[in-house]
Amino acid sequence: MERSDPVRIVVWMRDAPPPPDDPRSRVLDRLRELETDGAVDDVSVRVWGRYVDPPSDAPAGEEGPIQTRIAEFEAWADREDHSLEPAFGRCERTTMVSTDRREVIRLPLQCLAVYAGDRLVGVFPCSTGNGTETVADCVGRLEAGDVIDAPDMD
Repeated sequence: MERSDPVRIVVWMRDAPPPPDDPRSRVLDRLRELETDGAVDDVSVRVWGRYVDPPSDAPAGEEGPIQTRIAEFEAWADREDHSLEPAFGRCERTTMVSTDRREVIRLPLQCLAVYAGDRLVGVFPCSTGNGTETVADCVGRLEAGDVIDAPDMD
């Protein structure tokens, strides 16, 4: 695919920055090298926790930024006939304040969101009909010059 739009990677992770010997550090180093080499235009890091409430049907702008991203990731997965499971597993949890159980999404240690311009074109890890596409798979494809792309949404 010819790159007409800038390619940017948003790295979502717990505990940034990770310890130097953590595999997530190596992923960040590889992505920074790709940015330096011009294979991608921008790499940024965002931090999230271990769990988040699922996106709701609240009007735009009323959800938190992580729920908004999860909703965006889920819409991408639906369009592409992929799944965010098991990386974004749903489970029930209680709080210290209440014994009521509520559904939450368990967030992965690291996730890459790949954008071409403003269009989300890949979320890793994800599950496809052929198995799981990992963060390492995404980095390998970027290193090989493959820009992850989705069909145009006209």
